[in-house]
Amino acid sequence: MLKIATLGPKETFSDLAAQQYLKGQDISYQIQYLPTLSETFQAIGKECEIGVLPIENLSEGYVQVVLDHLLDTSLVVLSELLLPIQFSFVGYCEDLEQLNDLYVQFVAHGQCSDFINRLDNVIIHNTQSNIESLLLAKQQGKGAGAIIPQHALTMVEGCSLVKENVTNYKNNQTRFLVIGTEPQPRSAELNYKTTLVVKNEKDCPGVLSNIVNAFALQKVNLTSIMSRPTKSQFGKYHFFIDVDGHQDDANLKQALEEIKVQYPVTVLGSYIKAQ
Repeated sequence: MLKIATLGPKETFSDLAAQQYLKGQDISYQIQYLPTLSETFQAIGKECEIGVLPIENLSEGYVQVVLDHLLDTSLVVLSELLLPIQFSFVGYCEDLEQLNDLYVQFVAHGQCSDFINRLDNVIIHNTQSNIESLLLAKQQGKGAGAIIPQHALTMVEGCSLVKENVTNYKNNQTRFLVIGTEPQPRSAELNYKTTLVVKNEKDCPGVLSNIVNAFALQKVNLTSIMSRPTKSQFGKYHFFIDVDGHQDDANLKQALEEIKVQYPVTVLGSYIKAQ
């Protein structure tokens, strides 16, 4: 059976996103859970045919580890998913004053920072996944607590304290990308988005303005642009860009050709825009 990689264990938001994607597919997949986002990405095209990874949160922005993998890959983006994200706190203590240790996934930490910052004399342990946070708190027991997905409250046993909705924003969402090795065929009359990387290998002024102007002249709408360090020297950046449209659209194709004259461009994929 074909495999789809995602961050585990079961019941993570990545797991929910993977299950949401599979509901619309005609092919059966077995979900393979990986312990870290890096290992999830590295499994795609090897032991797994496709993978589902978080790329951007509504309040916290891009997931940097995933972004860095996308900057240098031959894989392609097949689809995007939007998932509502809400967190709760569970504690193995009678009240917050008895809380000694809090386990929270490193991305969830920022999304629940208002609640976390109000805690006094608590050791914060960052984890790789939200369900891992719950398992570690349960393992420690007395004096431990965890930030977990709201839907995972059904998995909680033996805790004395529960506080729902500890997320900073009620409309919190995370965008996930489905990544594979072969691009999807284009479907007519659907709204598309294209993700690409422009690499800045020349140390010269006006790089960003040249890129933006090329899209503006062809009336291509940029939905996001994110710079990432080249890791070669300070002040040099690559650009991770999302635009409306399909890479085969005449105006987008023309804009890309103009940019390619000056800078290396990698189109990571054109895919149906999530609603």
